[in-house]
Amino acid sequence: MNNSLYFVISAVILSFTMLASCYMKYRIPTKDNKILIILIWLVTVSSVIDLFLGMNEKYYDLPRNVSIVVNTFYVLLRHLGMVIYAFYIVLTTRQKVPIWLSYALMALNIYGIALILGNIKLRWLFDIDEHGGYIATEQIYMYFAVLIPFLLFSIERLIRFGNMVDWSKKVSLYMFVLVPYLCAWLQYQVKGLRIESFGMMVAMLWVYLNAPRIDRMTDPSTGALNQYAFSKKVVAMLEKKQTGYAVVLRFRDKTDMQNRYGLEVYKKLMRETVYLIASKVGREKVYYLQDGRFAIEITKNDEEEAKKTANELLHMLQKTWKIYGKDIEVWLVAALLVFPEDVRGINDIYNYLEYLEIMPSLKDGNVYEGKHLDIAYMRRYDEIERAIDRALQYTNFDVYFQPIFSTKERKIVAAEALLRMYDEEMGFVSPEEFIPIAEKNGRIIEIGHLVIERVCQFLQREDIKKYGLHYIEVNLSVVECMQKNLPEELEHIMKKYNVDGSQINLEITETALIENQEILLENMQKINEMGITFSLDDYGTGYSTITYMMTMPFKIVKIDKSILWSSFENDKAMIALCASINMIKDMEMEIVVEGIESEEMADKLSELGCEYLQGFYFSRPLPQEEFLKFLAKAM
Repeated sequence: MNNSLYFVISAVILSFTMLASCYMKYRIPTKDNKILIILIWLVTVSSVIDLFLGMNEKYYDLPRNVSIVVNTFYVLLRHLGMVIYAFYIVLTTRQKVPIWLSYALMALNIYGIALILGNIKLRWLFDIDEHGGYIATEQIYMYFAVLIPFLLFSIERLIRFGNMVDWSKKVSLYMFVLVPYLCAWLQYQVKGLRIESFGMMVAMLWVYLNAPRIDRMTDPSTGALNQYAFSKKVVAMLEKKQTGYAVVLRFRDKTDMQNRYGLEVYKKLMRETVYLIASKVGREKVYYLQDGRFAIEITKNDEEEAKKTANELLHMLQKTWKIYGKDIEVWLVAALLVFPEDVRGINDIYNYLEYLEIMPSLKDGNVYEGKHLDIAYMRRYDEIERAIDRALQYTNFDVYFQPIFSTKERKIVAAEALLRMYDEEMGFVSPEEFIPIAEKNGRIIEIGHLVIERVCQFLQREDIKKYGLHYIEVNLSVVECMQKNLPEELEHIMKKYNVDGSQINLEITETALIENQEILLENMQKINEMGITFSLDDYGTGYSTITYMMTMPFKIVKIDKSILWSSFENDKAMIALCASINMIKDMEMEIVVEGIESEEMADKLSELGCEYLQGFYFSRPLPQEEFLKFLAKAM
């Protein structure tokens, strides 16, 4: 076997390996990645043909006419690879090509294909000798009139707009332009040397290794492009300094949706949403930004057309969904953003999404406009502030209870008190909306006082021990934790209703722990002396440190549902969950795991030794009377 044929064999093996890896890790629904896969297929097929031709007259004898056709097909694939690569560079650098230049390149491409196909009959580019060898004719320079302009175009794009991609990817793009041409020239100069396919595949490998990976660019739960991909897109749109459009959209009351319908229904809803949006605009334009938030790229010529498309999308999604046999009512709100008028950076996008958290759907069901949304947000903020004042004045707050299950006693032994607010003018207002506002304006102190009082009234009126309950958990806000008179206030309310401290457990979020720790520790020590215990809430959501657990008098650690849900989808997350459980148990603290949605989760956590479980699997949060009926039935 000719030694140079080993280069071709290596290219074939490498190309199939690359294809397999590409479909497993790099199959991202963007135009440039789709073009990249087509390019890899072209290079792969042409390498296989090159090997087939290289083995001619060694293992078989192709008729001369057949050899001409096969060689023509090989050259045609190389030509199409060059054209598609130029298109790939255009997509990667995200810069439009002038119309006149597009037509000129199209004409050149047609001319090149005609030359190659015409060679079957006229032999004006190459011929085949009696030994099956490739012979370039003097007219081969006619094809250079196609080759050189495409080469110069690709280099010009990279020089002018290469700053739109990472430096490593830019280097790989240059490699693909230069290495194959260099290897083709060497093969043309040295008789018997078959190195073109190998050079092409090495250059292709550089491009492939610098392509975005699917696990980095896509969200595994929905299949949509993710936050990282969207941030890259926003940067590219802003660097263009051209007008562009995007819709940011979010489902309202995510937590309430999960509580009402369960995790699996919620996840299915997110996947169905991606599918429906993609059917309208294409999957490469859909981004899932977590927590029921989406961004959709709108490719329209003017703002009115973009707004029309955005409204059509919102109306299409705002419906009653059928998920796992359940009718799901959703509340969506969206805004159309104009680049660069409304957006100066990626943080602006998330600010608009925060605005949408408290904004109601517009009466006509249409989208907000970015330029008006900040004003509308301030109005909504004021409306919620007034609703909070009315709720405090007319006692429109209600306390719900979510049961907590003991894995040792195999029954409900506690409950978490959760605040709800209904306003006659605004209807139901989510805690996710009003609590942050109440914390900012200071009304959370009165609200917290009201919750404690309602819980103590409940404990005075009902003998919770006859239902098997040990205590009720009450959340403390960050602002409440920092009040120096907190212990005195609690003591006053407990004495008023003759409530024993052992019947109350106070939950403190990790966010509160990064505030003034001296005041917090002093408050906790005083409250602890009353018999009240403490839980560290939302463990693992971003602020957790072992130091807090060692220095603060916590009895219970509540593991956040996000960690639990991740652990059932990711092996590494399960390892982290098990390690956290073992560490907390070694520190002689009890564990409550939130977000239990299935029997499988409950059994697994019982097996791991978690003392308490809380979540939709056992019960959603219930009004007081329904909660008592639930307890009586569970006994």
